This record gives sequence, structure tokens and C-alpha cells, in this order.
Amino acid sequence: MNKWAVKYITKISLLWLTGILIILPMDAKSSNPCGDLSDMLGHGGILWTENSIIVQGTAAPNLSDPLKPISAIKHETQRAATLDAFRKAAGILSGITITKDLLASGNLQVISSIQAYVPQPVICKTKFYSDGGIDIVVKVPLSGALANALLPSAGTDVASGKSKYTGLIIDASALPFTPAVAPRLLAPNGSVLFSPQKVQKRVIMEKGAVKYVSDRKMMNKILVGNNPLRLKAIRLGSLSPSDIVLEHKAPKLLAGSPAFLGKGRVVIITPPVKKIDCRSLAAEVKTRLIDWERKILLVRGFGKANFTGKESDAVRIRMMERAAEVDAEQKLLEAFMEMKVNGNTKIKNTTGSSGYFQGVVRNAVRCGAKYYKNGTAEVILVAPFDGPTSIGANLGSQGLIAVPTDSSGNATGLIIDALGQGFNPVLAPEIMVNDGTLVYGQNTVSSAWARQGGIVGYSSSIKNATSEDRIGSSPLVIKAVKDTKQPWRLILNGNSIHTREQIQSMSEALIQGRVIIVTENVMD
Repeated sequence: MNKWAVKYITKISLLWLTGILIILPMDAKSSNPCGDLSDMLGHGGILWTENSIIVQGTAAPNLSDPLKPISAIKHETQRAATLDAFRKAAGILSGITITKDLLASGNLQVISSIQAYVPQPVICKTKFYSDGGIDIVVKVPLSGALANALLPSAGTDVASGKSKYTGLIIDASALPFTPAVAPRLLAPNGSVLFSPQKVQKRVIMEKGAVKYVSDRKMMNKILVGNNPLRLKAIRLGSLSPSDIVLEHKAPKLLAGSPAFLGKGRVVIITPPVKKIDCRSLAAEVKTRLIDWERKILLVRGFGKANFTGKESDAVRIRMMERAAEVDAEQKLLEAFMEMKVNGNTKIKNTTGSSGYFQGVVRNAVRCGAKYYKNGTAEVILVAPFDGPTSIGANLGSQGLIAVPTDSSGNATGLIIDALGQGFNPVLAPEIMVNDGTLVYGQNTVSSAWARQGGIVGYSSSIKNATSEDRIGSSPLVIKAVKDTKQPWRLILNGNSIHTREQIQSMSEALIQGRVIIVTENVMD
């Protein structure tokens, strides 16, 4: 063995040993500032209860210079892993809702300069591998200069009125609420009771406009004071799932914009974080699989590593795993690009889609992995395509006019029975009546609601469709046939005038995308 090889192996060993000394305390719950949720979010996601983005960056050591000190190699590898995390954070940031239907992606300067806004990221977990590679889970706070850049109009009309209450608690745990950097609170008539303009800019920069909790035990007097006001969230806004409509007594109790709003003493109770569960589908994935019912895209990647015979088992697995992951990420991006928006357009034909979906792919969740003795590995990655595809493909309309929030007596959603028609799902199908009038399509849905659940949902049976929260408790069920010339269109059965009147009477439900198409072709 030559001297260079000895130095190479020695450096690998030292990197691994020093890594062990660091990783052991970091794995303890007490020293992980991100808690268990940093693991639940997979490769990356938004941790709204901490007002932060959680991402995992990874890097391999550069061992090309046998004379470089171990400390320098470790420092460079940690920096590279942190930079990788920043790149992923920028991808996640582009899909964050700031307020109402405003996305962070609208401020490209912020996304491209995220490092400038996050001078001191929080390291949640660090894992060192025996080949010198490093994985770092980083928490990027949505506060400070970043919050200031995202909310330039904050604090322009600060709430300062008198009130006997010291804070506000809103329970939105039963609603499909989409958190935002600064959500709006609305009265039942649609008037705005709370917005980022009401909050002191200093407060937003330090801790955010509101505080999200998924566990009531997390609330304390520091957040809302000794005498908080408790109000019920009765529905979500007509045009955005980031708007919360409060009960009828709210306007009176929040009259005069009490000072606790200006101090950011608002707590919103949200549903628990959901993790993508794809284990039951992993065996069905050959190369790729689209589950239109659950709205997830799965791919199987293959990779092979060539070994010298001197690597440890840990190094072999990491090399095999990385080769398979690279293949899976490429296939996932290609699969996204090939998804049909409608019969004429694929995602790859939409403006700026490739760059956005690269961020989605980098934060895909691993479903499973297999390793073989010949150095080959298989990795299955999964990513959701409801909200992400709507953002990347620019689905939904921002030019909609608000409708009354009280739609009692009308259907709460629409179920379209297309069974037996051989209808193949697309992201933005079109719904027609017999006379050729378009009654539902991409421009019918609010862009904010499209980001949450896409233009439509899909189901394999009427029974399953009626149990979905998406269409509410009193959906309208109408049979439809496929347009033979334009197969992404469905034509509703029945009298055109009567059917059109039925659809028009449920305008609010349609603006919120409360439509499910039932077809047997939910797996592609």
C-alpha cells in the first residue's frame, strides 16, 4: 500500500471517529432543538409550530488533496452540507403562502438570496458517515430580515385599541387550514379583522405575526397572556384556505383592533402534521406510479457502485444508496414534467416549471430501499402533487371575485360519476354541459385553493368520494360522459339549462375546488 493510500484511509477513519464523538449527543432528544418533527418531515418541510423551514443537507468529503488537514476537510464538508440545505430551503420557501393568495415565489430576490437573510441557522441533527460524508438537518427561521423581506407592508396600520383580553386563541384544528406567514382573520361577511398590517414590524421580525400550535398543551401565558379571548373558526375564506372566518360575535369582540393583535398575541390551533405513508404502494412501483386518488407520485431508482474491496459496509451502503437516489430523483423530475395539465399541455410546457420542481424533487420522501451484494441498490421516492403541481404549473385563477361566505342550502361540493367512461385523470380537466358551455375548469378555482388540493380530486368509487372532506356533507352527484374528441373533458348528463343552474348555485364550492371525479383509472 502506497503512502497516499495510507493517508487516504487514515483520514477516512479519523473523520468517522470524530464524527461519532459529535453525533452521539446530537441524537439525544434533549439536544435536538427541532424535536421529533424534524424526522417526521422527511428530507424537508415547513415546521409551522416553530415558524421555520426544516431541511436536510448532505455532502461527501473532498479527499483529493492528501496533504489537507482533517479539520479543514471536516469544515469544508459541513459547509457543503449546510449550503445544500440552504438550496433545499429556497425550494421549499418558494411554495410558502405569505398571506391570502400571495406566494413567497413572487419575491425571487428573497429566494435567490436566502443565505443573506439567515445568518445563523439552527443545526438540529448531524450525522457522520464512515466515508466522511455528512447529513445535517437545519432549521431556517421565518423571522428576522427574512420576515421583513416577505412582509414589506407589515406594521402599516398597527392595532392599538383597548380590550379586557390579553390575547386571542383560534381553534382551526377541524378545518383544512393552510398556514401562512401572516394569515388573515375574517368576519362572516368577509371583512378583514386581522392582517399583517395590524402587527408591529418588530414583532413579526422577532417571532412572527401569529403562533401555530398542534397541541393545546403548547399554549401558555407568554403567548396569549392571563385572559385570552377564545373564538371559533367556522369556515375558511372563499378565495384562500389561509383565511379563517371567525364566528359571528368576533367583529364585536375585536372592534377597535385591540392592542394584543399588534403584539402578535394570536395563537391558531392547527391539525397535526401528516406524514406521507407510501409503504403499501412500494411493491407496485415498477419504474413510476401515479396515485391520483392520494395524489402522490412514486418512482423506483436503480444505482450501482464500484467497490475497491477496502470499503466498510457503511461506506458501501452509502455509495449504493446515493447512486440509486440520483437515478430516482432524475426519474421523479421527468415524471413531473410529463404529467398532463390537460390534453394539450404537459407541466414541462408551463413557464418556469422545471426550476420549481427541482426543489420539490430534492425534498421527496423515501419509501423504501433494497441493497444487493453486487453493489446494486433500489430506492423508492415519493412526492405529493396536489399543492406542488398547482404552484409549479400555475394552476388556478387570481382574478376571481369574492362570493358570499354564507352558502347554506346549496350543495357543498360536486361528485362527477365518470365510471365506465375510461376517463384518464389530468391535473386540470374541463367540465361541460350538453350545449358545450364550460362550467368548471382551471380558471374557476382560486389559485390559493388550487395550491392546497389541486383543481379536482379523484376517487375510484362513489362511496369513497362521498366520505371525502373535500366535497362536504351535501354534495351534488351528476353522471358524465367523456368527450371523445377532447378526452380531458367530461360532459354532464341532463338538461343543459337545469344542470348549469345547479352548478352556478354552488359557486363558492367550485371556487374552492370542491369537485371529485370518480373513475376506475386512478392508478397510472
